[in-house]
Amino acid sequence: MITLLLCYHFYCLVMLLLLFLIEQGRRNDLTLKRRHLPFTVSRGSPGTSCKRLADNTSHLSSLNIVSERDHCNPLTQLTTVLSGFSCHIRDNLLETEAIVPKSLTSCKSPSPPWVHVFTKSCSTSSLRTQCAAAAVNEVSCARVFHRRSRRAKKKHRKLQKFLKNIIVPGHQFKLSTHEIDSEIVVFDGGDPSTPSIRPPDGIKWRSIPVRDLHIEDDLRCDIGLTYRQIDGSSAFVRMPRQMSLNIIAECGLSKIHNSLLACEKLRRVALRRSDRKRVFTDYGKPVTYACVGPQPSRNSNVVRSHPPFMDNLPDHHWRSLVWLMKRAELAFRQVADHSVLSNIHHAKKLVPFKTFTSSSLDHPSEFNADFFGGIAFGTNVFLRCHTDADFTMSISQVFLKGRSEYLPSDDIVAYFCFPTLGVAVPLRPGDYFMFNARIPHCISSRCKLEDEVMCASVYLKSAIVGMNNNDLPLTPQQTLVVNKLND
Repeated sequence: MITLLLCYHFYCLVMLLLLFLIEQGRRNDLTLKRRHLPFTVSRGSPGTSCKRLADNTSHLSSLNIVSERDHCNPLTQLTTVLSGFSCHIRDNLLETEAIVPKSLTSCKSPSPPWVHVFTKSCSTSSLRTQCAAAAVNEVSCARVFHRRSRRAKKKHRKLQKFLKNIIVPGHQFKLSTHEIDSEIVVFDGGDPSTPSIRPPDGIKWRSIPVRDLHIEDDLRCDIGLTYRQIDGSSAFVRMPRQMSLNIIAECGLSKIHNSLLACEKLRRVALRRSDRKRVFTDYGKPVTYACVGPQPSRNSNVVRSHPPFMDNLPDHHWRSLVWLMKRAELAFRQVADHSVLSNIHHAKKLVPFKTFTSSSLDHPSEFNADFFGGIAFGTNVFLRCHTDADFTMSISQVFLKGRSEYLPSDDIVAYFCFPTLGVAVPLRPGDYFMFNARIPHCISSRCKLEDEVMCASVYLKSAIVGMNNNDLPLTPQQTLVVNKLND
């Protein structure tokens, strides 16, 4: 009898031990919480709740399934835990006020370093630029921040594979922002056999040879150039040459060049920019420079789809310009940081600003840019060093007249200069060059006098995002973002 009793107790101990081992690694506390969570949780204001999918009929039956999705990515776990999140978060787990800290639902952070917003005025147009810049932060689900962090790391690893960082020597010549603001600074990109550039009559400028800046190049077609990140974003990226050629080959170089020339001819008087953004060309010749795309009207509170001189542009030229814009956006998606893409995506969802659109009404959906607004271009021009009031990163490209095809071994035709960084980036025909327009920059004069070079830049002005209408009230969702900014 005693033997049977001892065997029974031994059997019970073994079973308890097995049950203990089976339960190791399972979060019963989360399982119990999930059983009692409702399908929706109100957060007290519209648009700030994270709702469970209504058709999640298998929720109750899957509560006891232990999944790897309950744990954060090891690469981002430290950041996630330090931010106050639990590492046990599922897609169908709701985030309550106790789980998501208030700091995550607040948009107190300043605008990104590549975004210009209007902060000196409380007009609705200025407020729209502020809430558009902060729209990316208007998220209450910790899971969304987790996914963004994971995507950002993945994109960063991808870019590192084909981008080479430019290392600037410590003794490199640079200019201060005060020097750039107080003087007209231009860069002479001419070869030793090319005559030096001369200022127009009555203009005093500071002409600097581009060779005074640090110039770094990589002849490998599968390697691009970039600069170390400043405030979490790249200052510029020159796309690998072969990637640029693959994209531009689908556009038709002769069609693009003819369309840009047609726009220049329609504008009988060259565009005159402000003194801070003055455009120059060869001495004694008229400047040919134009901007096409949405423009705020100075006489009314509307944003015109295009300047009046573009009304007579034939439809086939519109097609070429839109195709050029679409190709630039493709390059933008491939080389821009995840934070840049996410920012413009959420800004467009919150503020329905205008983008580049063709005048054709036959197929309007096929003639719209996704987020860029305008194209600025000119022949044989170079600019004063300046900054732009742009809402996102811009794309520049140079074209060489008389060429229907570009090759990997083409010569350098101009340089894109950043004097405050001490860097000049060589550009060949067709290269896609993305840059932060908030950093002082300019395009140099062309390298060879006999070349006819057209420089084109694709951009989105913050004034377009503001919609140029102070009589247009903010939407409830925009008001919510602005109120959080002011908290």
